[in-house]
Amino acid sequence: MGNLSDFTMNNKLFIWVGGLFAKHPLSFSLVLAFCIRSLAAYSNYGPFAVDDYLNVIDPAFRHLILGAKPDIPALRFEVLPYAFSWFMKPLYFFGVKRADLLVSFAYFIMGIISLTQIVAMHRIGSLLLTEKWRNAMTLFTATWAIAPIFTNTADIAGPAYILLTFALLHLVRAMPQSFGIELVRANKDMLLAGLYLSAAIFFRFSLAPLYFFLAVWIFLAAGKNTRFRNLLLFAAGGAITATFMVAIEFLNHKMPFSTAIEFIKYNFGAHIETQSYGSMPWYMYILILINFPLPILAFFFWRPMFDAARRFTGLSVLLAAFLISHSAIAFKLERYVIPVLPIFVIYLFAGLNAYEGRKWVRIPYYILIAVNALCVLPVALTMQQRAGVDGAIYAGALDGPRFAHRIDPWRWGYYGLKRMAPIFTTKTSEIASQALAQKFAGFHVFRFLYFTADEIKELETAGFSCKLRKIFKPDFLERVSIRLNPLMNMRRNDTAVYKCTQLASPTGQIQ
Repeated sequence: MGNLSDFTMNNKLFIWVGGLFAKHPLSFSLVLAFCIRSLAAYSNYGPFAVDDYLNVIDPAFRHLILGAKPDIPALRFEVLPYAFSWFMKPLYFFGVKRADLLVSFAYFIMGIISLTQIVAMHRIGSLLLTEKWRNAMTLFTATWAIAPIFTNTADIAGPAYILLTFALLHLVRAMPQSFGIELVRANKDMLLAGLYLSAAIFFRFSLAPLYFFLAVWIFLAAGKNTRFRNLLLFAAGGAITATFMVAIEFLNHKMPFSTAIEFIKYNFGAHIETQSYGSMPWYMYILILINFPLPILAFFFWRPMFDAARRFTGLSVLLAAFLISHSAIAFKLERYVIPVLPIFVIYLFAGLNAYEGRKWVRIPYYILIAVNALCVLPVALTMQQRAGVDGAIYAGALDGPRFAHRIDPWRWGYYGLKRMAPIFTTKTSEIASQALAQKFAGFHVFRFLYFTADEIKELETAGFSCKLRKIFKPDFLERVSIRLNPLMNMRRNDTAVYKCTQLASPTGQIQ
């Protein structure tokens, strides 16, 4: 009887939750997303990528703690470092000085901002899909397991992801006939499409080709009586962002558009002339995207998604612009595809909407939802670059002399901007010589990976006994990324802290 009663209660709860979602799909999805992204913010205080730390988190810490103006490369804007500093400030104002809590709080704020993207996807679904599949797309967007990786982060892909989604929404509204829907157009929608797309480019300049490709599509797809007006409105939206960009440059004593010019010059030199960051196959992004939303399972969605891509040519033009421009550059990273992922989500659910009666599509969809549900918590609880960040926090709290050995990049903000600086070394012999020169009786070494047996022996020969004190390992999903792409993710690997003491000679004298 007890089991039957439990089953009945659980069934009633399931029906109640399902009814609540059916009545309030957007609110329900937003609450779920808020819980998931808040958990991700609490669990994560590391940078998604090295660039995030160097160009956002570290200058934000320096602005918050030292009052220093963000010092970032000329090819980037100071907007994100300032914003990140302001996001941390409420907690800092109330006396919280711990780097992990401050960054987590900033991620929490960014997670809340990212909820607006779910609203935009819901509105796109209202235009392009039936109610059932609109609600399904809204819920998937809110609970997509990988979303916290780029919504709760300082990576510039996060704002670009949100802004590009709003650009898609207003593009559909501005060109309804091109998306097969009946809707009264408003001039503001074309202006907003240009504004949001250019704003995404403001954060990630490499998206600039999407703006110009789309302008050509707007000209060709619009009627004769509206094409020039549409182009003018689209250009006006871009001009608003350009004016804002130039204003920021003037405030920072820069020449107009100098930031974009520096971006082009740097990337041309690093990725075309010298390819100093490495070269990946031209088809890498295509390979990533054809495996959306999951490898193997994606095969069952290819046809529905391809049909959706043919119907929604405006979205496909944006995707083509991304693939052509990004595939032409030798250096590629998986995270560069993040801003265009909303296009693939729309393709997926538009395809499911059209093929919902096909069993060979419906079953893989159920599998996708089940796998996604299983992955939500593991991903939300995964911290980015945990080994390096936790190690730096731990090393900063130690007493006495410290060496930072082969740690790249060095994370001052986590270590502590006002703490005693470590001695930086790259060779074991440098540790020994520095310790002897400064007559250290004992010291700690915070290093990337571990001392080999030969290195331990080298230190012993110099007169120091070094014992492993603490190990910091990456989270499970980070270890997976290291295995899959060791070249680009090896820096996420283990770090360790050794405690070293001076050896006594057999006679009791210090060597």
